[in-house]
Amino acid sequence: MKKTINITLKIEDIDIVNFESWLNQNLEVVKFIIIPETNKLYENDPFFRNIVKNVKKAQKIRDKYINEHNDE
Repeated sequence: MKKTINITLKIEDIDIVNFESWLNQNLEVVKFIIIPETNKLYENDPFFRNIVKNVKKAQKIRDKYINEHNDE
């Protein structure tokens, strides 16, 4: 049985292409996303902070639901 794993890494810009290529050659990549830098936006924009807060809350509710209803 295969499991899906989500990992967040920090990597130098110059290494991204080779790393993505290595992943694709060695693993079954489901999704590859470069996450934008949002620290300044979070610090300076109350609307964005509220969005982040609501996303975290929704993810927590989703994860709790999955854990309670998943038959694995």
